[in-house]
Amino acid sequence: MQYPNDKLTDKGVKGLPLPPAVAKSKRDSTAVEFVEAGGSRDPGPAKAPDAGAVGKDRRPPVQIDYFDPEQDPPGFGVRVSHKGARTWVFMYRYNGVKRRMKLGTVGKLGLRAARDLARDAAEAVRKGRDPGSESKAARVRVETVRELAAGYIAEYAKPKKRSWKKDEQILDREVIPFIGRKRVVDVTRQDIREVVLRQIVARGAPVRANHTLEIVRKMFNWAIQEKDLVLVNPAALLQKPGGDTGERSRYLSASEFKRFWAALDPNTLGETGAIAFELLTLTGQREMELMRARWADIDWDDRIWTIPAYNAKNRREHVIPLSPCVLSLLRHLRAAARPTDEFIFQSRQTDSHMRRVFIEKRIIKIRNAARLDDFRVHDLRRSATTYWGKLNIEPQLKKRLLNHSRRGDVTAIYDRFEYLDQKRGALTKWEELLLEMVGDRGSPDDGPKLAQVVRTPR
Repeated sequence: MQYPNDKLTDKGVKGLPLPPAVAKSKRDSTAVEFVEAGGSRDPGPAKAPDAGAVGKDRRPPVQIDYFDPEQDPPGFGVRVSHKGARTWVFMYRYNGVKRRMKLGTVGKLGLRAARDLARDAAEAVRKGRDPGSESKAARVRVETVRELAAGYIAEYAKPKKRSWKKDEQILDREVIPFIGRKRVVDVTRQDIREVVLRQIVARGAPVRANHTLEIVRKMFNWAIQEKDLVLVNPAALLQKPGGDTGERSRYLSASEFKRFWAALDPNTLGETGAIAFELLTLTGQREMELMRARWADIDWDDRIWTIPAYNAKNRREHVIPLSPCVLSLLRHLRAAARPTDEFIFQSRQTDSHMRRVFIEKRIIKIRNAARLDDFRVHDLRRSATTYWGKLNIEPQLKKRLLNHSRRGDVTAIYDRFEYLDQKRGALTKWEELLLEMVGDRGSPDDGPKLAQVVRTPR
């Protein structure tokens, strides 16, 4: 049934009416008992069938579905039972069969989180998977750390954390390969400290190590509070393996930038890897927003890259003008891409984009080649911001270039193109200054000659 209002809201969902046949039968205790019992016989031979009853035995509906008028995504809605229970649901078809997936209970799960879960499920369907079966599989008996991680992501992180994908990526990358087969009850504090965390610190990623400890600690707390799997959290009382990192202020000086740029060697990083770091430096955007970028996000005519709201950290759509060298680099990647590639940085092993490990492996090589101690990928974004200040770019424009949240600014959702020319001018100035610092003044029309990525004429 169509939702009665123009837009789904948490408050509106809680006020949705019960199924019509039940609502009309409130004065008839016999009819109410019949509905609650779920019987199939006629509750009273002398009574006329209810107007809302359906089927041969005139059984009234015990539930009703209200679907999202915004169709975001299609099939997302809320189911109201005859007893007043309200559940977020997602309707879809898999192998031609109509299926319904329960997302969570209204009140315990908010509209925004439920919609995110429905979008994830819709994406799974688009890729040929059955999200309902995957969700059930995640709720099976948990014995190993791998199974615990799957349950934690499906039942806790996805419904309650906007950053659940980062939790999943850290568990898949940093935890499961080392202790995934170990029984949950056998995991010790030494396993977490020596087997999991020490190798992260050893490769020069102290912040990553701290984040991993936080997620593992939360996962085991969940195992205690919700699943009664263990009595003691083995991650409790462990000190941050990366120390107190505090707020970083690290940015690259002109001489460091020159060494960094020289280290972007396609023979070492791969051509795609070298271009990725050039684009991160020239645009000042977040690494995973770049990794998740699709070719459909590039407007070649207007020379802009749009980061959709669902890919942006602050859930706000972001428009980045493409400076000449950025445009040239993207054209080179497009020419080398396969016709079926959806993502700019398409994985060759999966139908998705490159993961964070693609950046992490290369940042280690760059750090060693350029002799840059304590250098991290986010330092590129901070460096760009620092030099924008030296170029006298206004603070408000810097915030728009970085897509920082502007709380209290009611115009924030309407100014998609309002500052486009100013942003284009600022990024062009930054490109010119950067090329001057690194000593690469080649024309972008000759092809992406930055960092010696491409030397052959095209």
